[in-house]
Amino acid sequence: MSDWEKSSTARVVPPARPRKLAKVPFVELADGRLQGVVSSGSDIERVYVSSVASGTYAFACSTNNNRPCGGARGSFCNHIRALITEAVLQYGADRVARYLRAEPAGGAADAASLTAAMTGTRPPQADGKTLAAPVFSRFLRHLAYLELGPVTSPSPEMQWFPPTRAAEPEEPPNQTHATPEEGAGRQTAPVDGLDEALAAVDAFDRTLVTGLLRPRPDRAADLVELARAVAGSPLAAGVAEAVEKAAAGAAGEDHFVALAAARTALLGAAHDALTSRADETTGRTRGAQAPPAAGDRQSVNLLAAARTWLCELARTGWQGIDHELAGGAAPIVSAMLPQPGLRRLATLLDGFAAELAASCPGAALDRVPARRWGDLWSRALLLTCPGAAGPPAAAPATGRLLPLGVDLHEHATAAQAQVHAVFEPADGTPPRLVRASVSVPKPDTVVAAGVWQLLRPHLSLLAALGEGRSMDLDGMPLTDEGDLIWDDAQARTGEPADALATARVALSTAVAPPVAPLDRHPTRLAEPVFLEGYDTHQDGDTLTFTVAGQTFPVDTDRIPEAGPLTPETVAASGACIALLRWDDGGFRLQPLAVLATVRRKSVALHAGAWAGGTTDKAGVRAEKAATDAVTVLRERAGRLLRK
Repeated sequence: MSDWEKSSTARVVPPARPRKLAKVPFVELADGRLQGVVSSGSDIERVYVSSVASGTYAFACSTNNNRPCGGARGSFCNHIRALITEAVLQYGADRVARYLRAEPAGGAADAASLTAAMTGTRPPQADGKTLAAPVFSRFLRHLAYLELGPVTSPSPEMQWFPPTRAAEPEEPPNQTHATPEEGAGRQTAPVDGLDEALAAVDAFDRTLVTGLLRPRPDRAADLVELARAVAGSPLAAGVAEAVEKAAAGAAGEDHFVALAAARTALLGAAHDALTSRADETTGRTRGAQAPPAAGDRQSVNLLAAARTWLCELARTGWQGIDHELAGGAAPIVSAMLPQPGLRRLATLLDGFAAELAASCPGAALDRVPARRWGDLWSRALLLTCPGAAGPPAAAPATGRLLPLGVDLHEHATAAQAQVHAVFEPADGTPPRLVRASVSVPKPDTVVAAGVWQLLRPHLSLLAALGEGRSMDLDGMPLTDEGDLIWDDAQARTGEPADALATARVALSTAVAPPVAPLDRHPTRLAEPVFLEGYDTHQDGDTLTFTVAGQTFPVDTDRIPEAGPLTPETVAASGACIALLRWDDGGFRLQPLAVLATVRRKSVALHAGAWAGGTTDKAGVRAEKAATDAVTVLRERAGRLLRK
């Protein structure tokens, strides 16, 4: 498999691009169609449901009350033309053309050429009455994300959904992260057992590509490799039985859970080894793991429904997915999202299903993000076990919190801001590395600065970070894993605190938290580090830092678009706060803040500087555009969801 196929954070679906929503508040590529909702030009209370089918270009347009559009008689009406225009703005012309299987004359795709290519075939008119209801229902579900409240407990699975600055490529790249030097990011001494554990994971992931309904002999051999890797462990007997059943195409849900547990255990061991190597590199002390607390018994019916869907995915395989199978998660997610105890699983399923839907049909995929989808599948399956993800035990924490930087995670319908910080307890015990998180559901058209607007009302720490101030905590719940369960009532803004100065002075002595057993995975490795005096090297789009004889790729693609930090300023920096991560077989750095020279002045730039609001000119423009988009969606939600 290629490096991209072995990456847990491979970018599969390009992010939606910002656009104005007044005319076309909803557009999507789903169910084999370009479809959406278009506002009426004459009546604010009326909307039209429009669609164009992939391949045949069969079109339909009617109101949500099934009244046919007078303009859609024999050819595309203005509503459909507006839908195509906005789809190109949101997804890019090339992606829309590939999805619709349209070939514009001259090869260069834009909204006009796509429309001309499709209308030139004299497409048939579809039955708008049968299409309007499901599309309008999806629009209402889209709006309902704005009605759901935030969650301030951590959602570890959002680590698999980093933001991306990358533009959509013409063809899928051969590698998500290219490195200019052989071995960049890899430690000089190999990590014992790491390659063997990952090889067993890759073997199992190959079985998920083709599916386990009728596995081929070579895939049965891959299953045996997984069983061999956990032989001698407490999982051995259950996994051996599961492998035997799966190889015969007779695996039940419990067998799939056992296989997911074996895969997770191997990656947990890899996480532990990599964390030990990172601790050796940073000289950091790590706290001891407390016994896991018993989780809450959640809604068994919803968990069972999710488990059934995930097991059907495993039987079908990634190459067998279609829109019907990918869409099977939607009603489950809709029922889970309003329940805080199920939000973690619902958010994971929603992001996973969106990637599968965007990749349909699976039979047409040239390659598959095997490790990433294997990660998402196995984590989701284990989270369907009742009690697997209950609320963590927490104790009150009082002291001073010194923010370091914010790490943003997002997929189409969810976003999480996670602030990394140093906590100085009031009782004089050693400082600790901690995190504070807030996550919110969102429509996929809320992007860039709009994401900060949804997050900031629920985490005052974001404003303190932007202002360069500390926060004083009084009895804030803090878990053994270092997560603050944030409550604004238990925090107040403190004295000025420069993040780079904090990192330079306090990071070396701060105690790192342990990791919960279920969350042990290399993707969860995100260790704050402070670097200065490094050499930078730029090779095309790839930037590396060389420090203390080690060369690390810098993942500038994870820098949020809505902020002053850019790949160019990172390349020109002389000091940096970063997260040390691991993916694609090597360590890499994710910048959170840098000290760089801009117009002959030394300036500190933070990835999350706009998270709490900004007076920066570019930031103000981004804020206004985002405000307009959210306002339109809230207005539509008010009219349609509360009737």
